[in-house]
Amino acid sequence: MTGTAGPGTGEPQTLGRRASRFITRFAVESQVAFALIAAIAIFAAALPVFATDSNVQNMSRVWAVLLVVAIGQSFTLLVGGFDISVAANMGLASVVGGQAMLEYGLWTGILSGVLAAAVVGLVNGILVSYLNVSPFIATLGMLTFLTGLTNQISGGQSVFGLPEGLRQVGAADWGPIPSAVGISLIVLGLAWLVLNRTRPGLYFYSIGGGRAASLLAGVPVVRYGILAYTLCGMLAGVAGIMLAARVSVGQANIAPSFELLSIATAVMGGMRIGGGAGRLTGVVLAVALLTVLTTGLDIAGLSQFFQQMFVGAVIVGAVLVEPLRNAGARRLAAFRALTRGRSRAGGLSPSNEH
Repeated sequence: MTGTAGPGTGEPQTLGRRASRFITRFAVESQVAFALIAAIAIFAAALPVFATDSNVQNMSRVWAVLLVVAIGQSFTLLVGGFDISVAANMGLASVVGGQAMLEYGLWTGILSGVLAAAVVGLVNGILVSYLNVSPFIATLGMLTFLTGLTNQISGGQSVFGLPEGLRQVGAADWGPIPSAVGISLIVLGLAWLVLNRTRPGLYFYSIGGGRAASLLAGVPVVRYGILAYTLCGMLAGVAGIMLAARVSVGQANIAPSFELLSIATAVMGGMRIGGGAGRLTGVVLAVALLTVLTTGLDIAGLSQFFQQMFVGAVIVGAVLVEPLRNAGARRLAAFRALTRGRSRAGGLSPSNEH
């Protein structure tokens, strides 16, 4: 006896289900990618300077530095926190690293700057995860402290005369790509491995998804919460050194607004405020989108004040859109379940038997 293919068993239906699963899983990335393509098309058509090689190179370097900071911010968001001291930490890394370079050489300076920023992240992690201080209070206090500390170390002055070799980690090119882009891709690859192929990555998602449940499951919540903040601080240090290489100075205020930009791009890319959800692919696209928008607005001659208003609106909008995304995902899942049920019922009906 030969049976005909019932509803839901044919190739078109299989492809449809696969497409719906893909759209559900990558809904955030799809939305951000569409907005990115639209923004590029609009600015390229309206502003001839936008699509020039020099501007694309400049945007790629801006993208690279912000991506490194946003990846670090993603670790803290995944465990249910955030870090608004990253910009001040970048300034600390640039000043400590710059002064160490002048005294002890290039690589000692780079390691010193990154290590100093990692220690700041460690302290933030202890305050938030071990002492249960609010992430806002802990990192706001750290921001203020670091601003004073960095200016005290530098005497309120910028650190000039950095070694020429520093250009290789932020201003020069590695073959066909800018060195900053190369570093950011290395950081992205390592972060992806941590989140998707290691136990700490699993624990980060678990802690953000439910701290109490993670404790009951035996997850060392405090230890991995501290680790998330330490990684955030370390990557802020890497970004601070990259930015110092680009502008050839170290200074306390080297990265204004990066704390807001890093949170905005991570949340736009799907990292949930409250923790437990998000992917780095969305963060990469969101950083590109914000870079294109801010660059295009700058070329168009709009003021920095308007751009700050825009970033603030993006943060609020991303938080407001998240419940709509979740509701849409639930409706799509319910529709799929209903369709699957009807398909099974149709396949068992006498009209489909021979």
